[in-house]
Amino acid sequence: MLREAMYTTIKTLFDKGYNKTQIANMLGIDRGTVRNVLIRIEKGEEIKRKPVSSILDPYKEIIKTKINQELSAKRIFQDIQEYGYTGSYDTVKKYVGKYKKSHTKVYMVNNTLPGEEAQVDFGYIGKIPDPTGKFKKAWVFCMILSYSRLMYCEIVFNQEVETFIRCHENAFKYFGGVPKIVKIDNLKAAILEANFYEPIYQREYKEFGKYHGFSSIPCRVKTPTDKAKIESGVKYVKNNFFKGLSFKTYEEYTDKLKSWLDDICNVRIHGTTKKIPKEVFEGEEKLALMPLPIEKYDFSVWATRKVNTNCHICYESNFYSVPYRFINSEVTLWVCNKLNKIYSNYELIATHLKMEGKSQFSTNTVYYPDYKVKTKIQLQLEYRQKMEIIGPNALKFFDCILDE
Repeated sequence: MLREAMYTTIKTLFDKGYNKTQIANMLGIDRGTVRNVLIRIEKGEEIKRKPVSSILDPYKEIIKTKINQELSAKRIFQDIQEYGYTGSYDTVKKYVGKYKKSHTKVYMVNNTLPGEEAQVDFGYIGKIPDPTGKFKKAWVFCMILSYSRLMYCEIVFNQEVETFIRCHENAFKYFGGVPKIVKIDNLKAAILEANFYEPIYQREYKEFGKYHGFSSIPCRVKTPTDKAKIESGVKYVKNNFFKGLSFKTYEEYTDKLKSWLDDICNVRIHGTTKKIPKEVFEGEEKLALMPLPIEKYDFSVWATRKVNTNCHICYESNFYSVPYRFINSEVTLWVCNKLNKIYSNYELIATHLKMEGKSQFSTNTVYYPDYKVKTKIQLQLEYRQKMEIIGPNALKFFDCILDE
């Protein structure tokens, strides 16, 4: 069988005016072969290259799966050896490179309006002195406004929910307002289950978002392009400020970081927008932000409690009633703004004012079954009817007791 290159050569020579005999002599092949090739070409048949087997053929589906998992060619080479691959690393490397080149991902540019979106993330910065002088692992929290690229940063020593929320508050205060959307990474502080379509938000962060009026959008797992602006921002602060710097105290770190934000970060010409973030913010974005709430967010407490047989739960040595159908069930208590709200599977089932002191009861009688909350007159009427059924003497006796 002739190779694809031979077909191409025959067609090229024929197009240049050579006849079949001349082409056959030039290529050292039979004239009939030339004629057959030209007939096939004239009919418009596609000349396909004969498939060439590769040592990678039995492993290509495995390799494609691992490429999609973003594994390196070296790691893929090591993994497929366990499946019996005996070829070289270079063969794998060339195939992986060729596959990635032909399957390049396409991304859209995400443009936003002034005041529409902010992106947040943490970046690890190593061990530095905490406020007490003890060296601890530290992170830099960053929030960037997507339109102007104005950025806020602060140093933290954990990524807990309260820390995450306080960082948001400080960032909003720095900006002088609140964006409509906050795009977050799948941080444990905010997202309990990393699912882009049905995220289970950490309750406290969700309430914080409601209080300030912004919506939060979690990024998809292993999709850094969803928050490319903050990814670049975190990298910038780590390389431009923290890298190579060392201070003796936590206060020095915080003071220098604040100066860096005001004197370098937010007044430089941004590499992507080619504009100065501070100027764009002041001129176009500042007035588009939502106003800050008048009062600071009251950080709440969430707790799980079991409902006792008396239809109450206990919190801080005081007792709060819930509907009787939840007896022996676990419910969730949310304490915020001097209110106790009790939930069962995210359904609000009871609300009470938070009581001071100890051993006090806040009881709503509507939560009891009807037979437990009947009035004295209702009970007397029921028992009188029962006496009538027993007989006249029983009814007379009952009436005498009531008269006494």
